[in-house]
Amino acid sequence: MILTIESSLKTFKPVTFHQGLNVLLSDKSDSSTEKQTRNSAGKTSLVEIIHFLMGSDCDKDSLFRVPQLVEHTFRGRFRISGEEFTIQRGGAEPAKVFLLSGGEDRKDIPKRLDKATELFFVSNTNWKAFLGHSMFALPLDERGTVFAESYTPSFRAMFSYFARRRDSGGFIGPERQAEKQHRSDWQVNLSYLLGLDWQIPYEFTKVRLREKTLDELRKAVRAGALGQVVGSVAELRPQVTIADARANKLRRALSSFEVHESYKEFSRRAAHAKSEMQTIVRRVVSLNENLEYLEGALNSERVPQRSDIHQLYAAAGIELPGIALRRFDEVGEFYESVVANRRVHLKNETAILREKISAEEAEVVRLDAERSGILQGLDGRGALDDFLTLQRELADSEAQAATLRERFKAAEMLEGESTKLDIDRANLQRRLQEDHHIRSEALTQAILIIAEAIGSLYDDRAGRLVVEATDNGPEFRISIEGDRGGGISNIEIFCFDLALLKVVTARYGGPGFLLHDSHLFDGVDERQIAGALQLGLEATQGKKMQYIVTMNSDIFARLPLPNTIDPKKVVLDTRLSDVGEDGGLFGFRFG
Repeated sequence: MILTIESSLKTFKPVTFHQGLNVLLSDKSDSSTEKQTRNSAGKTSLVEIIHFLMGSDCDKDSLFRVPQLVEHTFRGRFRISGEEFTIQRGGAEPAKVFLLSGGEDRKDIPKRLDKATELFFVSNTNWKAFLGHSMFALPLDERGTVFAESYTPSFRAMFSYFARRRDSGGFIGPERQAEKQHRSDWQVNLSYLLGLDWQIPYEFTKVRLREKTLDELRKAVRAGALGQVVGSVAELRPQVTIADARANKLRRALSSFEVHESYKEFSRRAAHAKSEMQTIVRRVVSLNENLEYLEGALNSERVPQRSDIHQLYAAAGIELPGIALRRFDEVGEFYESVVANRRVHLKNETAILREKISAEEAEVVRLDAERSGILQGLDGRGALDDFLTLQRELADSEAQAATLRERFKAAEMLEGESTKLDIDRANLQRRLQEDHHIRSEALTQAILIIAEAIGSLYDDRAGRLVVEATDNGPEFRISIEGDRGGGISNIEIFCFDLALLKVVTARYGGPGFLLHDSHLFDGVDERQIAGALQLGLEATQGKKMQYIVTMNSDIFARLPLPNTIDPKKVVLDTRLSDVGEDGGLFGFRFG
């Protein structure tokens, strides 16, 4: 149950709820149009706040990230599993759900202390896990369970049936709570809520994913992107057979082929000559590098100039004595002799390297001539040439056969997968039919609730819930006799949601409330609206449950309400208005 909704925003109008029927009214001015901004009165925004406190995403386009609200928090008091919780969440830190009260002694809520506020909070992920466990008996820890997989029942998907949002397309049809909700999502989640085997539609989802992949491959084949790579089984079978036969024939011919010993010896000698030539070339490269180094050293060798020393001392203003000059002459002569000897040594080393390089190059020429002669001798001789040609043909044939076999396997997979998918669909449909038979009691409960609701709303119409086991998974629809006017499709949604409230509350506990935005009753006859409020009251009064409706005051005033509905008791004290700047839920307007 929802007890209160508040905000740190000073102009926000707090809303207090009670057990049974709750009607939040909004006064509408004569000049109001359907294109009023979404927060002009705030009926729809109240639904968004409840979703926000119940763990909805808060991306950059969220209502709670607009500049006027992002620094403010929203607070709600709820009764969950018989315990009261006061929680707080804001757009600035949407990942944190602060527990202001409740859950102090619970081990199933992993709490942490926020250092900035000194308040305990739980991550939004763990908060949703707790809510899913408390309301719908989902596992607290999904790890290691089937619920950890994609396309399995989730808290947010199931909760959205109990608080449909118009902006998300929640009023399109009974089975969908959002326009973009995929078939797999509503099939799995509704099966779970109604007590059916949800893993069968889950398996249908996996079949559809396989079919999607297969369709993409087929499109690629038809478009030519894979046509040359895959092909068809019928076309590829003879190609594979012929290619394998050719490769086997060449393999047998090669195994019985003998080359004369002299040809083998010539072949070995030619290969040895080529190897020797490559080795010599590598040595010549190293010798040339050494030669280049020695020549550079030879060119850099020179005797120090005595004039450099004289200039040094002259710059210092010192005149060298004669004996010092004689010593310098002696040292200079010594260095001249050393340099002369080193230059002679370097020239000798250079000459030796040049001789080695010449010898190596001559050997390369000799080996190349020898190899050319051997190859010329072998050319056209027959046996070896035929042997090598046979080897090349066998290698080409084996490669072609291997490629064709892979294409054949891919084609078999594509065609076989299509057949297997048809078989899997048929088996799943049979399992679905058996499950609906086994769990007929669960279906009967929902069918009777909806039939009774439609019967009380229409004197001249009958209706029923149809749950069909098709080859595309379970189909859920409500059929009301007669034309489709007078908002009948919206009444179908109301009856479906009312059945979910009763069934889920009895089976799992549920959220304890059903919330309908006033847009659900657009186009609905006033007698049916009054009847729906009566049904909501009967389903919740005295059962610690709520049916909450937002509605324009002018429409509510015209309703032919039965005596069992006392407007003073069901209408909430908080009253909204689209008249003026401060009449809405937030107390001001923003774009």
